[in-house]
Amino acid sequence: MTLRFLCLLLAFAVSSCTSDEKPTTPPADSQTAPPQPAPLVEKKTIADWCPEHGVPESICTRCNDSLIAGFKTKGDWCATHELPDSQCLECHPEHKAKFEAMAPKK
Repeated sequence: MTLRFLCLLLAFAVSSCTSDEKPTTPPADSQTAPPQPAPLVEKKTIADWCPEHGVPESICTRCNDSLIAGFKTKGDWCATHELPDSQCLECHPEHKAKFEAMAPKK
């Protein structure tokens, strides 16, 4: 029985020494990646920017007055300048940098 056990142990040791792992470095002839195919449909960027007023188009109350009620309901309204308070640069000049950072790059 000990001979059978030793043979079994030897077989296990030999089988555990072989490795199916792939090499970590690719072969020399495959150093460059294959070119990516062109997309079938070009990706379009949605421009959400109002160039006249310097805010995202989706929140521009001067272009879309139907948005005003929502800003007033939230309490975000500057009655003096008839703008959302969060967009009123007269009252909050600190907002200017935020909107300039959001503007599309030319």
